[in-house]
Amino acid sequence: MRKKKSMYVGVGMLASLVVLGAPVYAAEISNVTVTNTTASSTTIHWTTDVNTDATVNYGLDSSYGLVRDPTIASKTHTLTITNLDPATNYHFQVESSDSQGNKSATAGFVFTTPGSQSQKINSEISKVTDIQELEKIAAQVKATAGAVIKPPAIVGAPKVVPDTSGATISWSTDRESNSMVALVPSAQYDSESADPYTINQGDPNESTTKHTVVVIGLNPATDYHFQASSQDTAGLLGKTDDDTFTTKAILPQINGIKISRVQETSATISWSTGNVLAQGLVDYTDLHTKKTKSFGDPVFTTSHSVQLTGLTFGTHYTVMVRATNQGGDEIDSKPLGFVTVRDVVPPIISKVNNESTLFPSDDVKIQTIITWVTDEPAYCQLFYTQGLVHDAANEGSSLPEEANPLTMHTQVVVGFAPASVYKFWMRCRDVANNQAQSDDYVLITPTKEQNIVDLILANFQGTFGWVNKIGK
Repeated sequence: MRKKKSMYVGVGMLASLVVLGAPVYAAEISNVTVTNTTASSTTIHWTTDVNTDATVNYGLDSSYGLVRDPTIASKTHTLTITNLDPATNYHFQVESSDSQGNKSATAGFVFTTPGSQSQKINSEISKVTDIQELEKIAAQVKATAGAVIKPPAIVGAPKVVPDTSGATISWSTDRESNSMVALVPSAQYDSESADPYTINQGDPNESTTKHTVVVIGLNPATDYHFQASSQDTAGLLGKTDDDTFTTKAILPQINGIKISRVQETSATISWSTGNVLAQGLVDYTDLHTKKTKSFGDPVFTTSHSVQLTGLTFGTHYTVMVRATNQGGDEIDSKPLGFVTVRDVVPPIISKVNNESTLFPSDDVKIQTIITWVTDEPAYCQLFYTQGLVHDAANEGSSLPEEANPLTMHTQVVVGFAPASVYKFWMRCRDVANNQAQSDDYVLITPTKEQNIVDLILANFQGTFGWVNKIGK
């Protein structure tokens, strides 16, 4: 067992011996120096006043070991001690004997080999060859690290820079460690779970104090919970508290702006935002008065149409469309211009549909619903006639004209005969009294359902012709 280390300062010693009654003087040792000390060796120098051999006693304490050069041929001596341990204090004493056997020795000196504690420990461990002892050492190192060393400390809160499909997350630690980020969509986050995160990205082999993880593959306009973590080479893990961020929504693109239905006091602006849901707003400026107004629709959609009303006849206007996505990001179009003019364009009738329903009873009733759309508010009237041919001079039957101008039109007809063909058309006029008439459309009303007796008789009639004569 090694004894406690201590420090000694040496001085030259002079010893005298009396042989056969005559005074004999031992060599005088001086100029003891230590050079070239490394983690595993050092060199000792000294001089004597006569030729002597050279010996260095050394050890971890004053119980010195021994390194010797027995050659008695020099006054200058140099011995190199090897196989030393790093970061260790060594005690030593030099001795010299002349050819007559007279010995001189100094007091104790101390030198320290350079190196770190880890080098010293590694040097000691390298001498262990028993596998079980090595396993014990490894377990002890891990236990000591966990009890003594704290995990990497994350300095401050992580910085998050979100994008539409990912985010850049950065943070700092007080010592080198790896960089990992765990995430989960907020809709799936479970605060009671031991591991609530489903996404893990980063570099587990990195070792740095400045950490940056670029997270990819996320959904746009989505809230995420996340946690940053850093683990050092000893396996100690530092984590941030749970936090959240929201990815950016995809920026809309304003496509196909169209200015239509320009009339005396109104105009319709339409456009598309592709596959991105967005709110639409139109800024329009009277170039005569320089006044700007805004009008839009707060609904998120991809197809937009805004009708500007209250305009001044014969006036130049500029319009600029603004689209806002669900993340609040905005994009503006280039300005476009138009002039309000007298309305001479009739409404356009489109998207005509019909649906008939039969209500079975003793008095069979057919209800038919007819719908259509006009590109501007209009008063419309529905006309119809039974059969495919009608006299051009005879407009057939009709429902009353609508009381208010609309763009979405619905009319209900009750009284059509079952299993019959009808032709119908619409006539519409806008507020400027421009008139338009639709194409002719055909509908067939449903057939009256037969009861069980009718079905049985029809079946026998098809098989036995005499059934027709019953009752005659």
